Amino acid sequence: MIISFRSRSYNDLKNQLNKDDKIAIISCNTCVVSCGVGGSQAMETLAQMLKADGYNVIGKDLISIACTLTLVENHRADPKKKEMYDRATVIIPLICENGLQCVKKVFNDKNIVTVLSTVGTGNFTMDNGVVLTHPFESTSLPQSDEGYPLADIAEKLGFFPSFFDEDEAASPDKTYVTLTIDGQEVVAEKGQNLLQVCLENGIEVPHLCYHEELSEAGVCRLCLVKIQGRRDLTPSCCTHVEDKMVIITEDQELIECRRVILELVLASHNHSCLTCSKGVANIFTSCELQAMVRKYGVDATRYDENPETMPIDDSSPVIAYDPNKCILCGRCVRACEEVAGMKNIGFANRGSQTVVVAGLNQLMDQSACVSCMACVNVCPTGALSEKYLHFEGKDWKKTKIYCDSF
Repeated sequence: MIISFRSRSYNDLKNQLNKDDKIAIISCNTCVVSCGVGGSQAMETLAQMLKADGYNVIGKDLISIACTLTLVENHRADPKKKEMYDRATVIIPLICENGLQCVKKVFNDKNIVTVLSTVGTGNFTMDNGVVLTHPFESTSLPQSDEGYPLADIAEKLGFFPSFFDEDEAASPDKTYVTLTIDGQEVVAEKGQNLLQVCLENGIEVPHLCYHEELSEAGVCRLCLVKIQGRRDLTPSCCTHVEDKMVIITEDQELIECRRVILELVLASHNHSCLTCSKGVANIFTSCELQAMVRKYGVDATRYDENPETMPIDDSSPVIAYDPNKCILCGRCVRACEEVAGMKNIGFANRGSQTVVVAGLNQLMDQSACVSCMACVNVCPTGALSEKYLHFEGKDWKKTKIYCDSF
């Protein structure tokens, strides 16, 4: 993991910009996210701050691994994003200095305004979170197996300990609405995604196809809610809030509906937790389906289970794909297109025969996959997993797959 910090103040950033600039903000979706200085939320925060202060932010773009030149090139060439990049005069990358070289090469006709600095590499620890273990020589810090907490490094090296603070900008020009969710009065931005509003206010609504970094799909139907004045149950992940909405997120009918959906998912294929790499409680690999099944007390399915098994694709040196654990949520398909810019993963066949495939129904290593992990990072089950290490045996013994050392 590459460790980066914010090295520029908000006022300093504004001094590098003009009000007639057309600004595009891009971010990597890996290391800088773990360091708290990148990702979708960071881009949104900075975009809202600049807009509130009168700057013209014309768009944002999330790239799975921005230090992969091919992915950055694909994003600029993507028909859905090409217009934004053609119009942009300034690119603000929330990217490590390694990825910055790719950005400068691809956007050599733009003004690149940087806000991050990279200081070395590190790991994730359960006690201190992300830590710096191998500082660059320029920091004058010795290597540490235990690692330096990021807050300590920021103070020692004179960096900012967190991302930009929204209070530094003018108040955003937004329209807010008031709605009632499970009897609780909630204030949200008009047009905001209802499921996201629930989650931000501590109201847990089950979901498997929704992901905040991806477009809305409404596939799994677990997030169905009741909205006063509407006859049918409504998928909250595809609903945008309006003033005076009254919503019920859970009652006996909704609970039973979700139990039925979960039982159907379990019956579709063999979801054996004993052979699943995401069967271990872990911040990176935990299975969302397992959590949902436990929450609703589903320990068996009343439906006939599909006895057919499909071959596991173990061809990639980085990604393992087990179609038997796939729930067809479509997250990987959207991530491959929207975050990786590759469009290498898609659906094949129809109805009960639908499967997720790579390329033209090829093995992963024979397709255009660049092992960027965008699909793995959003998969809610063990269908797509990283082959860095797997777990096996009754004691969940770690097994290294392709890395020389931990």
